[in-house]
Amino acid sequence: MYLERNDPLRRGFTLIELLVVIAILAVLVGAALPYVQSYVQESRISKAKSDLEEISRALATYEMREKTYTASDVFQLDGRYLSKSPLDPWGKAYIVATGSGVVYSSGPDRVPLNADDIVFPYQPLLALTQATWVDANHTGKVDTQNTPDFVVLSFSRGISTTSPALTSSGASLSCFSMTGTSTLSAAFAWNAVSLSADQKRLTLPLATGVVDAFVPGSDTFLVNDGNDLLDLSRVPNRCLSRQDVVIQPQ
Repeated sequence: MYLERNDPLRRGFTLIELLVVIAILAVLVGAALPYVQSYVQESRISKAKSDLEEISRALATYEMREKTYTASDVFQLDGRYLSKSPLDPWGKAYIVATGSGVVYSSGPDRVPLNADDIVFPYQPLLALTQATWVDANHTGKVDTQNTPDFVVLSFSRGISTTSPALTSSGASLSCFSMTGTSTLSAAFAWNAVSLSADQKRLTLPLATGVVDAFVPGSDTFLVNDGNDLLDLSRVPNRCLSRQDVVIQPQ
């Protein structure tokens, strides 16, 4: 017994049938590919966030035990604070922005300071931590006799010199306020405001002729709601709501 040539058991696929199967497979692959790519991208972003969280803890520990971290990469943490300095999931080194207290990955496009960067802080958020009156003329009172007294505002991290609060007295007044007998606009010489080298201390000299603008140890310097005071990171940190800081004598 043998099979006839037209027996269905010996019949193979025709070219048209093969093309139809290939087309169906192509459609299925094309439909699934975006989901696979999205899953891979999300996995990489999750890995970067996990790495950044670990690095931020290592940086915070370093600064607590040793000194301010000054490198732009994390390789100085090898061995002591990190078992190994990881590259990000896109093969680039993680970047430490010491001025703004953040560590970040340059993200999928591998270009720093772009919108797809993944940023994680290792220092506290921007905040006014201290307001100090300096009796520059040693008269024992708040005045401008011979040499104007001044107030130093200390912040938890560096602030940007491009902040509207530092470039415009009007913006400064929208970001700051103060209790006392004198209005804020008249109390300080806004054109003489200066920022320390580490950009964490803002010096506000009293305006000429001002006397008793505030009472040290009693009156407060306030940071208001607003967007006029920025830290050094790419994404502006808004002035934190209603921080009341008592102006203390030096």
